[in-house]
Amino acid sequence: MSYSLPSTLWMGLYYLGFFGVYGVLLPFWALWLKGEGMSTEMIGTMLAFALIARSAGALLLTRNLTTTVSLLQAMRRLTLTSIITFAGFYLSNNVYVVFLLVVITNFVFSPLMALGEAMAAKLVRYNNMDYGRTRLWGSIGFMLASALTGVLVESFDHQVILFTIIVGLAALLLLTVTPARNMPQDTTTSSKRSSSFIAILSRPSFWPFLLITALLQGAHAAYYGFGAVYWQDIGISETYIGYFWSMGVVGEIFFLAIGRRLFANTSMATMFVIATLGSIVRWLTLSYAVDVTVIMLSQLLHGVTFGIAHLAAMRYISENVADEDTMTVQAIYAAIPFSLAIALLTFLSGLFYPDLKENIFILMAIAVVPVLLLVRSKHI
Repeated sequence: MSYSLPSTLWMGLYYLGFFGVYGVLLPFWALWLKGEGMSTEMIGTMLAFALIARSAGALLLTRNLTTTVSLLQAMRRLTLTSIITFAGFYLSNNVYVVFLLVVITNFVFSPLMALGEAMAAKLVRYNNMDYGRTRLWGSIGFMLASALTGVLVESFDHQVILFTIIVGLAALLLLTVTPARNMPQDTTTSSKRSSSFIAILSRPSFWPFLLITALLQGAHAAYYGFGAVYWQDIGISETYIGYFWSMGVVGEIFFLAIGRRLFANTSMATMFVIATLGSIVRWLTLSYAVDVTVIMLSQLLHGVTFGIAHLAAMRYISENVADEDTMTVQAIYAAIPFSLAIALLTFLSGLFYPDLKENIFILMAIAVVPVLLLVRSKHI
């Protein structure tokens, strides 16, 4: 009898592996680029183009993936390709080569998140999986990876960042080829052709959701792109920077663990309002805080600014999107709120950070204010 994992355990381990890699890439990639001699302006440009590449990858590499088998095959293929492309950074530190590789790696790596969310949506729909409790393993992976990487970077140098990413991807590849039992069976419904991106984007009812999530997730741009750089500039060690990111995920884990019960009787609109108010408080706090304790405590609000917003988004998709369109909507969600919106604000952050420094976070607080109007839509 061949060995296989229960589907919920497999999904939890997938989140653990993917977000473990993301827990190195997101907080520390700017430091790796800086260590390779890239300027702040160039880092901002690279990260912005990387996010555009993520958007393109999520849209182009996930088309017509509606069945469980097709999702698994895409996961294996893209994880292996990600390992190969990240290894390419060892070949040269020429700015143009690095720029090209940043674009390519993000193009092939980013769809792995949308693929995972699409698989999770199937498990929620057909196996009644508790999404929050399963997704929190991704948060745990992110927290552990960011904390460990911070210690490793301080003990060794920035090169450990790239090595850790490749090791994490190798572990994820091993999981994707490990069989799982009780996975959703492909039926006639799940084999239906999905709606096109244009068809979904042409639905007026979809736009309030898209704009709300784009603003809430996009407002994380300065934090994702320049949080580590800013903290390093004001003299905070890489170890504490890793702890900051880990503390943010602690708040996220809390809401993911109890979200199903805590928000069972709460509307999506109210959840988005809570995320907006938390965002305003969080980004304004980061604009003046230099004390390690204050920063550490404010990082708990990541559970609100990201965690609650993401839970509301996943509820919208599970309740309002047909099964055959789930992958397409997940791809749009990954491509626009998680990529293009963040890309635009990351590019602007890179341009203005040298002059604004900590005040860049005030712009992020202003960016989420329109959400308070958008949630009044009858489609939310």
